[in-house]
Amino acid sequence: MNNVLEVNGLEVVYSTNRGDVKAVRGIDLDVRRGEILGIAGESGSGKSTLAVALLRLLKAPGKVTGGSVMFHPAGRSPVDLLKVHGEQLRVLRWSALSYLPQGSMSSLNPVMRVHDQFKDVILEHAPARKDSLDEMIPRLLEQVGLEARVGRMYPHELSGGMKQRVLMAIAVALEPDLVIADEPTTALDVTIQRVILQSLADLRRDFGVTLMVISHDMGVHAQLADRVAVMYEGQLVEVGDVRQVFKDPRDPYTRQLIDSIPKFGRRAS
Repeated sequence: MNNVLEVNGLEVVYSTNRGDVKAVRGIDLDVRRGEILGIAGESGSGKSTLAVALLRLLKAPGKVTGGSVMFHPAGRSPVDLLKVHGEQLRVLRWSALSYLPQGSMSSLNPVMRVHDQFKDVILEHAPARKDSLDEMIPRLLEQVGLEARVGRMYPHELSGGMKQRVLMAIAVALEPDLVIADEPTTALDVTIQRVILQSLADLRRDFGVTLMVISHDMGVHAQLADRVAVMYEGQLVEVGDVRQVFKDPRDPYTRQLIDSIPKFGRRAS
């Protein structure tokens, strides 16, 4: 199997006055090139901590205490993301590994036009593309269903769904191998959620990007993911094909998550 990411024995703790609290406990997980892998679990299960640890964005008092994260970018040598630093890490970010953060409402600079926010990312990580920006940015916006004129707008002029799609376009601007999307449908109404999920599926189709989608909502994974990994108290309790997991979950916790999905016609007791 052609993996883009191989996580082995990953452990993350948060230091507190009462000692270390284990947030991620010995995670072993492969991410297959070209797939959409869902990471499921309730709040506090360790999903977002896993994401920021993989991205090397973990801040104190959090720290990685064990494991390896082998990343296989196309056309480059494999690298352990936990061991790279400085310029080597900067080069990998966005060109090979990018992030769609939780909370689109606060992730864009409110005093910069959308076009300039694209420029910041692209020129920082791929300065050689400077001369093609005026053609590149409208095309990226159009690929997530936004008109080119959005590039001239400020974040406060955009709806929540539009902001999320701007972030999606920025995340794939340099055609990375892997995009980690943290709760991409949070705080959006159900109609816009559907648009965002379709846009994510389109990114995989149009760019060939591998997606790791983190969400507490099992309905999101049912609609989008190829495989789903379920986390509980910092551990993986189940990983499998999304259809098989929904049809016959092995772990009782997975069954509880599936049962939490609202069903049409169900009456409140």
